[in-house]
Amino acid sequence: MSKNKSYLSSGTVSLAELRDVLRRTILNCVSQHSSQGNKLAMVIDPSLVGELGLIAEFSALRERNVEKISPIDVPSFPGDYPRTVLYFTRPKTSLLNHIKNHVMADQGRREEREYTVYFVPRKNIACKKALEALQISALVQVGEYPLGLLPLDSDLLSMELPLCYRDARLAGDRTDLFLTAQGLMQLQSIFGLIPRIVGKGELAKHVGDLLLRMSRESNAITAAPEIDTVVLIDRGIDLVTPCLTQLTYEGLTDELLGINTTMVELPLSVAPPGPTGKAVKAPLNSGDKLFAEIRDMHMAAVGPLLGHRARTLRAEFEERHDAKTVSQIHSFTSKIKRMQEDQLSLKLHTDLATFFNGAAKSEAFTAQLDAEQVLLGGADADKTNEYVEDCIARKEELTKVLRLVCLHSVLCNGLKPKVFESYRRDIIHVYGHEYLVPLDQLAKCGLLCTQEGRPSFPLLRKSLRLLTDTDTGSPSDISYVYNGYAPISVRVAHLLAGPDWRSSSDTLSLLPGPEFEHTQTLPTGLTPRAREGEGTRPPVTLVVFLGGCTFAEISALRFLSHTEERDYIVGTTSLITGTTLLNSFLRNNDRD
Repeated sequence: MSKNKSYLSSGTVSLAELRDVLRRTILNCVSQHSSQGNKLAMVIDPSLVGELGLIAEFSALRERNVEKISPIDVPSFPGDYPRTVLYFTRPKTSLLNHIKNHVMADQGRREEREYTVYFVPRKNIACKKALEALQISALVQVGEYPLGLLPLDSDLLSMELPLCYRDARLAGDRTDLFLTAQGLMQLQSIFGLIPRIVGKGELAKHVGDLLLRMSRESNAITAAPEIDTVVLIDRGIDLVTPCLTQLTYEGLTDELLGINTTMVELPLSVAPPGPTGKAVKAPLNSGDKLFAEIRDMHMAAVGPLLGHRARTLRAEFEERHDAKTVSQIHSFTSKIKRMQEDQLSLKLHTDLATFFNGAAKSEAFTAQLDAEQVLLGGADADKTNEYVEDCIARKEELTKVLRLVCLHSVLCNGLKPKVFESYRRDIIHVYGHEYLVPLDQLAKCGLLCTQEGRPSFPLLRKSLRLLTDTDTGSPSDISYVYNGYAPISVRVAHLLAGPDWRSSSDTLSLLPGPEFEHTQTLPTGLTPRAREGEGTRPPVTLVVFLGGCTFAEISALRFLSHTEERDYIVGTTSLITGTTLLNSFLRNNDRD
């Protein structure tokens, strides 16, 4: 499980405090079962392994008598398995069948065990009824582990709820929005009441109203405020950005390899399989100083910097030849451990950058980028339509096709009926009739539909300065993260973070959903906390994406933190790419 997370303390707000709260809570869950010296086993939903690994290290669990950690889909437990079994699982009724299998197998062997199921972040009626239907409700105890916003880095929090946008838009299921509001309440209990709540979009308004109501009903917020403003952004106001290819180092890593709770699975060209034959995984967080430096850079600028770092490190190692005196030798040896760590980090990122450069030079990659740029620029889309039709004819990945088709639809406020029907017919013919329902779902969520009214993107492009020329090596604008396109979501968040956002109401009205602002009155005697050693501090703004955000959007907000007198922290319901967003519709990702 997790190792040192000291980097969580290095941000504007020490998110290590939140991690400590989450850690104490899960350790308390475990401790209450080991008070009499019972040996314990933890059985974990695979989707929670990464999250729990960031919270509780295995050594702390062992101190509380945890001897085994297993995935929930094991068929049965061996005879020497601990007698007390603790399940940690999302509230998915399909996973409860595994628990029934374990209980029935133990009963068949006359093994006596105690079972406790901790639902994360909370139990629901469907799971209670499922336990009853499976006839094991009398044999298992039920609890909750209220995991809310998970600190992934010093300035990044995630609810890890990848179906939030789909469920809220399709079925009107706002469970994840309620959980996000609860997560923000937990954040306020640690870092103080957030005086200002502002946002844009229907989902944002719902969470803002919930947060305001919960805050008024709570008497538990007594800490001095460390966050000045929370900006809530509904993913639905900007469906353009996730359809585009991210071009920052971290964003491209997520696009090509996938990042799951800060871990990336390395390709064979970067690292051979481990002893078990599985791909090696590497952590990506600001604890790696080199990664912290390059993560937000445009991919084109990463190579030169890595080359410079290699030359600097080589020169440091060469200093050993000049170490003659005892003090010189001591000075050199004191740096060896750090230099070896730097060498390993440099090799990892150099190998990854080489892999990415190879992919980025491929004809397919450049053709995709060219098609995106044509659509963004508002040029005649016939060329792009031909490219999409060729991709369909070659039966390329459906998500690749749909990213361009959805981008075209969103930019034009829908496709012309003839074009829409042509794409729909070709996709069903080539990929199969099983995609009829997902295509209808994409239409309901505004990602792929027929044209209604005049498109608003040309006006937004001008008023929000969405397309700009900027040097990707030394950028002067956030648009560098997408080769000259500035994310709508970040431009809007930037507007809302300031005090005079209402002067841009005409521009904001071009986007769907309401804009709003709530003010929360601080308890008597509380004032915003100044940073240690400083008389004043820049305002701290938490930007929360409801429906997911991309790493490139996070990089854009970090760029604003570095160039303005305002610090940004990012919260999200999940980290997404265009592919993962579309897969939430295409794949069987139902909660059950």
